[in-house]
Amino acid sequence: MFVLLLVVVAAKAQTVSPVDFMRLNPYQMNANPATDLPFRTVVSFAIGNIGLDVQNTTLRYDNLFEFDAQGRPATVNLRQFANSLEEDNFMGFGFHMDFFTLYQRLNTGMLTINYGIKAQGDASYNDGLFKLLGYGNGAFVGEDNPAKVDMDLNMMAYQEFAVGYQWNINERLSLGGKAKLLFGVADVKTDAFNATLITDPDSYALRMKENIAMRLALPSAVYADESGALMTDGSFGVGELFSNPGFGLDFAAEYRFDEQFSAVAAVHDLGFIHWGKNNIEMTGQVNDAGQFYDNGDFLFNGLDMDELQRIASDDWYREQFMDTLKNYFQLDFAPLEKYNTALNTNLLLRGNYDLDAHNRFSAQVQGRFLGSGFRPAFTLAYNGSFYDNLNVCATYTAMPHSYDNIGLGFSAMLGCCNIYLTTNNLLGVFKPLNTSAFNAQVGVVFNMFSREKHSVEKPEKE
Repeated sequence: MFVLLLVVVAAKAQTVSPVDFMRLNPYQMNANPATDLPFRTVVSFAIGNIGLDVQNTTLRYDNLFEFDAQGRPATVNLRQFANSLEEDNFMGFGFHMDFFTLYQRLNTGMLTINYGIKAQGDASYNDGLFKLLGYGNGAFVGEDNPAKVDMDLNMMAYQEFAVGYQWNINERLSLGGKAKLLFGVADVKTDAFNATLITDPDSYALRMKENIAMRLALPSAVYADESGALMTDGSFGVGELFSNPGFGLDFAAEYRFDEQFSAVAAVHDLGFIHWGKNNIEMTGQVNDAGQFYDNGDFLFNGLDMDELQRIASDDWYREQFMDTLKNYFQLDFAPLEKYNTALNTNLLLRGNYDLDAHNRFSAQVQGRFLGSGFRPAFTLAYNGSFYDNLNVCATYTAMPHSYDNIGLGFSAMLGCCNIYLTTNNLLGVFKPLNTSAFNAQVGVVFNMFSREKHSVEKPEKE
């Protein structure tokens, strides 16, 4: 039996971590449920597996500021920052915490049981808002050159209870899978979040269109007050934690061609959550609030001199004017019927080459379906074990807009204690504000009994 007491702080892109390739780390099974662990029993409680995943494709500290001779930020350069962005930019995060984990070896494989929570989200955005701030509307004149702001936001938090089995069918083939009962806690999903600003080339009048449509599911009842603001009554019961059921699957296959070569294929998070309670819809379009409304658009033709003077000198008038402007862009909230959201499914293909019993080289292609598209990643990895108690892993991962992710993992079995430390981006340790992905993970594993030297016999070459 193992009691795993882990303190983990991880920020990893596309959930690629050196841990996924470390054969003496039991949590490699999260990436490959078909792997044959060299352990008999693994147990963890509360802090057994905690992780934080962060990805940022284009935001960079160095691009936002201009620096003085001493290298200190002196001024904000919005134009430089806007020019550094791509047309399609992405930010993502994920958090998971296991409250209980049990791996128990049986005759033909290993039974797995897990209960924990997960939260994940992604936001994609174009460069339109920052270019508008940096260059002003003068850079977007005419209907054929509008300033466009477009965003896509998806976030989800849920509980997960999983039961799985890893099955050694024969000396060549192993299968693994998990059936996961899910209970949604909160969800935010945009169907539309965009705005268009057109500057008339003759009068320089500003015409703005907006379209916002968002679905929200929250842990407690929500409603809109008289002012249209979203409110909650604060009520929350244990039953709320189990009111949004869902189901998911993980499955994998590992095939050993001979003593050197093996291959893995895996699918993670294939499933859905049914949101049936405390749902609300948020919508936003230009409202008819007076003189600046024109056929569904906000049309600003300017102000006369009297209005400008009153705004500048009269506090009450200025406040009323600003409140009026807000009325044009007021959000509306309404109860929403039941709806479903899909999990962010992940696909994985991996090839392994075992130089000998202690040295393995791997190549992996992985990708995750997110609300904003498909995010791929390619990883090369080396894993070496020495003296049956030292484990070293080195990785290189490439993904869109991020090609400098060099990782390193190390673990040591000191008596009954297995200590490991990994990162998937060594360069990010020295420049964290200018990196697109970073991973730092540390774990302490206490082995209460002797480690069983169990492994599937590798087939001989034919």
